[in-house]
Amino acid sequence: YLIIDEINRGNIAKIFGELITLIEKDKRESLSCVLPYSHKPFTMPGNLYLIGTMNTSDRSIALLDTALRRRFAFIEINPDASIVERFHPTIGGNVSPSRLLQELNIRITEKVDRDHRIGHSYFLGDDLVTKYDLFNVWYYKILPLLMEYFYNDTKQVSEIVGKAFFDIKNGESIQLSLKPDDSGISRFEAALMAIYEGGV
Repeated sequence: YLIIDEINRGNIAKIFGELITLIEKDKRESLSCVLPYSHKPFTMPGNLYLIGTMNTSDRSIALLDTALRRRFAFIEINPDASIVERFHPTIGGNVSPSRLLQELNIRITEKVDRDHRIGHSYFLGDDLVTKYDLFNVWYYKILPLLMEYFYNDTKQVSEIVGKAFFDIKNGESIQLSLKPDDSGISRFEAALMAIYEGGV
């Protein structure tokens, strides 16, 4: 098999060239073309699988044209909170990343569309263990992504993540404290938990 990562980022017509016909199931091993540089005949083997990945939120990238779409089967891979739950039931002992992911994606879908949902990979990895790790993921990956979706409109983003993370008047994000209170929960963790516990 051949994997072409982010296939929609390239010029598909140039990438495939004469192969565009040969990759069809009924043309493999029966039809050949002459390669432009070697001038040798080439036939696509029947046992070669072409796998192309693409991120549907990349709206700046041209979508695949109809000629190419009919030569591929499409499989949608959705964000899967159960994977996060399996690897990280909680982060720092308090925040449930799987519930946070689910709630964020519900709100993003309602406000934008389902193509802009946050993937589960943001909450996976051996380096995501403490509340400090979660703090870095939240402030330096997830919030910037949401700000990009909404063209830096903090009011719109705060409707998804809650007002605790933004100074709406100045349009700036607020880095909440990681210092635990008497219950052992920091302001940062409490604000995240409020997203999925209905406190936003």
